[in-house]
Amino acid sequence: MTDQQTVLALECTDPIQIYTQKRTLTGVIYQCEHHEPTLSCRGPEPGEHVLYVATPSNDLYRLQYRYYDEIEHTEAQLDHYGRTPNGRYAWLRTGAHIECITSPKGGEPA
Repeated sequence: MTDQQTVLALECTDPIQIYTQKRTLTGVIYQCEHHEPTLSCRGPEPGEHVLYVATPSNDLYRLQYRYYDEIEHTEAQLDHYGRTPNGRYAWLRTGAHIECITSPKGGEPA
Protein backbone atom coordinates (compact mmCIF):
# COMPACT_ATOMS: atom_id res chain seq x y z
CA MET A 1 0.00 0.00 0.00
CA THR A 2 1.45 3.38 -0.96
CA ASP A 3 1.55 6.47 1.27
CA GLN A 4 -1.15 8.02 -0.88
CA GLN A 5 -3.47 5.00 -0.57
CA THR A 6 -2.87 4.86 3.19
CA VAL A 7 -3.59 8.54 3.76
CA LEU A 8 -6.66 8.65 1.48
CA ALA A 9 -8.12 5.54 3.18
CA LEU A 10 -8.09 7.17 6.63
CA GLU A 11 -11.44 8.45 7.92
CA CYS A 12 -12.92 10.10 10.99
CA THR A 13 -12.65 8.08 14.23
CA ASP A 14 -9.78 5.96 12.79
CA PRO A 15 -6.75 5.57 15.05
CA ILE A 16 -3.51 6.82 13.47
CA GLN A 17 0.21 6.69 14.13
CA ILE A 18 2.49 9.31 12.59
CA TYR A 19 6.21 8.64 12.78
CA THR A 20 8.46 11.71 12.72
CA GLN A 21 12.22 11.95 13.13
CA LYS A 22 11.99 12.66 16.86
CA ARG A 23 8.78 10.99 18.08
CA THR A 24 5.73 8.93 17.28
CA LEU A 25 2.31 10.58 17.50
CA THR A 26 -0.62 8.33 18.29
CA GLY A 27 -4.15 9.64 18.15
CA VAL A 28 -7.62 9.55 16.64
CA ILE A 29 -8.77 11.42 13.55
CA TYR A 30 -11.62 13.80 14.38
CA GLN A 31 -12.03 15.61 11.05
CA CYS A 32 -11.07 15.02 7.39
CA GLU A 33 -11.04 17.34 4.38
CA HIS A 34 -10.30 16.19 0.86
CA HIS A 35 -9.88 17.91 -2.52
CA GLU A 36 -9.21 15.91 -5.68
CA PRO A 37 -6.42 17.02 -8.04
CA THR A 38 -7.74 19.34 -10.78
CA LEU A 39 -6.46 20.80 -14.02
CA SER A 40 -6.58 24.60 -14.14
CA CYS A 41 -5.26 27.24 -16.52
CA ARG A 42 -2.06 27.27 -14.41
CA GLY A 43 -1.58 23.53 -14.89
CA PRO A 44 -2.26 20.58 -12.61
CA GLU A 45 -3.36 21.57 -9.10
CA PRO A 46 -2.42 19.03 -6.42
CA GLY A 47 -4.96 16.98 -4.55
CA GLU A 48 -5.03 17.61 -0.82
CA HIS A 49 -6.09 15.47 2.11
CA VAL A 50 -6.09 17.11 5.54
CA LEU A 51 -6.45 15.03 8.70
CA TYR A 52 -7.10 16.58 12.10
CA VAL A 53 -5.77 14.34 14.89
CA ALA A 54 -6.33 14.44 18.66
CA THR A 55 -3.85 12.64 20.93
CA PRO A 56 -4.70 11.08 24.32
CA SER A 57 -3.15 14.14 26.03
CA ASN A 58 -5.60 16.37 24.07
CA ASP A 59 -2.90 17.81 21.80
CA LEU A 60 -4.28 18.63 18.35
CA TYR A 61 -2.40 18.14 15.09
CA ARG A 62 -3.17 18.81 11.45
CA LEU A 63 -1.58 16.51 8.88
CA GLN A 64 -1.69 18.06 5.41
CA TYR A 65 -0.94 15.70 2.54
CA ARG A 66 -0.68 17.09 -1.02
CA TYR A 67 -0.29 14.80 -4.00
CA TYR A 68 -0.35 14.63 -7.78
CA ASP A 69 -1.61 11.64 -9.73
CA GLU A 70 0.16 12.44 -13.03
CA ILE A 71 3.67 12.93 -11.69
CA GLU A 72 5.52 11.57 -8.70
CA HIS A 73 5.16 14.39 -6.21
CA THR A 74 3.87 14.32 -2.66
CA GLU A 75 4.23 16.74 0.20
CA ALA A 76 3.22 16.14 3.81
CA GLN A 77 3.27 18.80 6.54
CA LEU A 78 2.39 18.63 10.20
CA ASP A 79 0.96 21.48 12.28
CA HIS A 80 0.39 21.61 16.04
CA TYR A 81 -2.40 23.61 17.69
CA GLY A 82 -0.64 25.80 20.24
CA ARG A 83 -0.11 29.25 21.69
CA THR A 84 1.24 32.04 19.53
CA PRO A 85 3.53 34.73 21.03
CA ASN A 86 0.52 37.05 21.50
CA GLY A 87 -1.31 34.44 23.64
CA ARG A 88 -3.83 33.25 21.03
CA TYR A 89 -4.11 29.68 19.78
CA ALA A 90 -3.43 28.75 16.16
CA TRP A 91 -2.11 25.98 13.93
CA LEU A 92 1.69 26.23 14.15
CA ARG A 93 4.07 24.60 11.67
CA THR A 94 6.09 22.05 13.62
CA GLY A 95 8.91 21.55 11.16
CA ALA A 96 8.54 17.80 11.73
CA HIS A 97 9.72 15.49 8.98
CA ILE A 98 7.19 12.68 8.58
CA GLU A 99 8.84 9.30 8.10
CA CYS A 100 5.68 7.22 7.67
CA ILE A 101 1.99 7.00 8.48
CA THR A 102 0.55 3.68 9.62
CA SER A 103 -2.82 2.48 8.41
CA PRO A 104 -5.07 1.49 11.32
CA LYS A 105 -6.86 -1.07 9.14
CA GLY A 106 -4.00 -3.56 9.38
CA GLY A 107 -1.15 -4.29 7.07
CA GLU A 108 2.36 -3.00 6.80
CA PRO A 109 3.38 0.59 7.55
CA ALA A 110 3.22 2.72 4.44
